[in-house]
This record gives sequence, structure tokens and C-alpha cells, in this order.
Amino acid sequence: MLQKVVIISVAGAFRKGKSFLLNFFLEYLYCLQKSQQSDVPLEWLTDDCQLHGFHWRAGAKRDTVGIWIWGEPIMIEAASGEMYAVLLMDTQGTFDNTTTYQQCLTIFALSTIISCVQIYNVVDNIQEDALQHLSLFVEYGRLAMTEAQQFGKPFQSLVFCVRDFKNPEEYGYGEEGGTKFLQQVLMTSPSQPEELRCVREQLSDCFEHISCYLLPHPGYRVAERQSFRGHVKDLRPVFREELKKMVPSLLNPHALQPKIINGKPVTCRKLMHYFKEYVNSFDGNTIPEPHSILNANAKLLCIESANEAKVAYCRGMDRSTMGSRMMPEKRLLEAHIKHGITALNIFDKCPKIGTAEIRSRALAKLQEDINAELERYKRLNMAKKVTGCASAMTACGDSALLGVGLGAAASGAVAATVLTLQTGLVSAGIVAIPISLATLFVIWVYVFSKPHIDNCLEKEPQ
Repeated sequence: MLQKVVIISVAGAFRKGKSFLLNFFLEYLYCLQKSQQSDVPLEWLTDDCQLHGFHWRAGAKRDTVGIWIWGEPIMIEAASGEMYAVLLMDTQGTFDNTTTYQQCLTIFALSTIISCVQIYNVVDNIQEDALQHLSLFVEYGRLAMTEAQQFGKPFQSLVFCVRDFKNPEEYGYGEEGGTKFLQQVLMTSPSQPEELRCVREQLSDCFEHISCYLLPHPGYRVAERQSFRGHVKDLRPVFREELKKMVPSLLNPHALQPKIINGKPVTCRKLMHYFKEYVNSFDGNTIPEPHSILNANAKLLCIESANEAKVAYCRGMDRSTMGSRMMPEKRLLEAHIKHGITALNIFDKCPKIGTAEIRSRALAKLQEDINAELERYKRLNMAKKVTGCASAMTACGDSALLGVGLGAAASGAVAATVLTLQTGLVSAGIVAIPISLATLFVIWVYVFSKPHIDNCLEKEPQ
């Protein structure tokens, strides 16, 4: 649950082979995992391989609805030696005949925000409408770079995957041809409308890395036959070879990077919480806006800072109350104030982004949690309270069993001395005599101190 998570998402128009493409990613990751665990050479996409995983089919009807994440994380050792949990995300195809524009944009926005690599799946070309769908993230990027610039660019990697590309003579298949093709698509000119020019100019400000891959058609047996069952041998050879280049370049141990939100890597434990917050921010009948994304990030940031502050408070109080004796209430409250101020200082360092209301709610919740923790420490402190003579003698630094222990020790020492002398062990008796005398001296000191102990007993608080 504490492993950093890598999320690979594929999004784009419906019926364009997104789920089909994800199964190649799935096959590669499982082969890579097996290679790392067994220390054997990596082999994948062999002739006897059959694709399994995300459901896909040929035809005109949509197949994926909503957002699907593969049912288990695939543990991969990165080049740094750290283990990453890799998740693959499949999304509903956008702009079909049953989904509203608002729903399509919400799905696309969620998958882009939550993933560290968003693969934008398009066919034949990068049309202008594909770029306009990214305008939401351009606007959010502009807002985030203004209010939360300390976290750097808001998104990590955007990969255009152009399927069934028809001009390999002009732009070769793969990443090299894709880079040249993308440069031509994102080129600006004074004659372009400002809206089109703005998206192109600011896209690189939103994503840390933007790349493009050009893929050929997979072949007639794959695209046009209902009988295709995922056998790799049925793929068009040139398509298969390009996949063997593209997939490892995106998913090899050197390329994998964990998801970063608000400047911090995301773990498996935090992922679902983040996802719920983003879903709630888009839960409505309106198109997602840049401010809604920013406020969702602000809420996550405040929640994390509040949790960190609460942990610091509890650790401080644990140290202050770790003794076995009951603390005076005054000292307990002093510790509460001291560590409470420390917690509030930690929360105050949280970057101030989003609306003030979000921050105020998080602060109120933190104060409520700290007060609840104080009541818990009060109960634990009261449980240490003891009553009667034992309490008073403990307060005086003595023990209720001291007299019994001293008496037994003295009796034993005297008896040992008498016994050794009677049996003729003179040397042992000589040694035992000073021991018994020392013990009797301790008993005398105890008897002499008894009035002081009684005085302590009389002063025991009621």
C-alpha cells in the first residue's frame, strides 16, 4: 500500500482501438515482471502469444463504459531499484451517440488528471478538435502556474498515438517520425485564430513531456474480422514491429515515473482518496472548469497538511505522557498547548491555493481532531491514577512492600549468620555478620523515616 504508483491511461474517441492497445501494454508489463522476478531475458510478443486482459471487439458499438482500471497493480522494479505499482486505465470512448459533451469531457479530464502518462489515441491524423479538447488543461495549467507555481507543471506526460497513419513516406512510423509530425501540427502562425494559437503555445507549459508515435494499420484480420481472438501471429508484421518499439519506450524501467500530485509522489493508499476528491469536484451538470480542478488539488493539499499536523501533535503528546505516573492536569494542558502550536505551524506552511473556504474547513477539522485527541490523552492519564497508601508512598518515592522486603531480608541475614556459626563455618559467619549488621542498619533507617512517610499519607489529596 505504500508503494509509489504509476498510472498509464489511454483516452480518445470511441471505437478506435484503445482497449486493444492497452492489452499490449499489459502483455509487456507481465513479461517484464516475470523477467525481473526470474532473472531471465525479456521476451514478449512472440508468435505463440495471445492477448488477454481488457475486453475489446470489432464493430460499431461502444465496448468500454466509464473508467476501468486493471484489477491488480503490476509490481515493476524501476531503474533506481525502487518497486513501483503500475496501473493501466481504460476509458470510455468520447463523443459517441449516447454520451453528452459534459460527460465526455469529465471522463477525459479525470483520466488526464489522475494519470502520469496520458496516451491520446487518435486515428490517421491529429485533428483540430483533438487539440481543442485539451483547452481545459491549458486553462488549468495557466491557473496552476499562477497560484501553485512551486509545484511545477501540473501534468506529467502526454503521448499522441496516431493509429493507421497513412503517410509513412513523409513521416516515418514510430517516435522519430511522430516527433517531426507533432512539430508540424503544433506550429503556429500569425494568420491562425487566437484560440487555436493559444492552445498550441501553452500546451508545453502544462505537460512536462509531450511526444508522438505514428503506428501503421494492424491488418485486415485484426480490424475487420469478428473472429480475431488476440493471436499475435495475425498482426500485420510492420504493426507488430512498431509496437515492440513503442511499448518498451514508454514502460521500460528507466521510463517509469510515479504519479506526482502537488509536488509529492502518490502511493496506492492515497490513490483512491485522490480519485474520490476529483470525482466530487466534477460531480454536477456543468462542464468541468479549471477552478474546480484547482480547488480539488487545494483540498487534497489541505487534507495532507492537516494529517501531517495531527501526526506531529500525537507524537509530541506521546513523548510528554509516556511516563507511568499520572501527570498533573496543568502539565498535561501545557503539553497540549505546546504541541498544538507545533501542529498549527505545520498546517500554516501548506501552500495557499484555491478558495479560502477550503482552507478554513480543513483548519476547523484539524482543531476538532486535536481537541478529540486531548480528551483521549486525558482518559489515558486518569487511568494511571492509583489510590490509598500505595498512591501516597509512590508519591514519596517509596514502595508499599519496602517494609516487608526489609524485614524478610533482615531475618534471612540473621538466620544465615546463626546457621553458619553453628555448623562451624567461622569464615562464612564472619562474612555474614557485617551483612546482617548492614541490613539491620537499613531497617533502622526505615523505622526512623516512618514518621515522614506517615506525614505523606496524611497529605494524600482526596
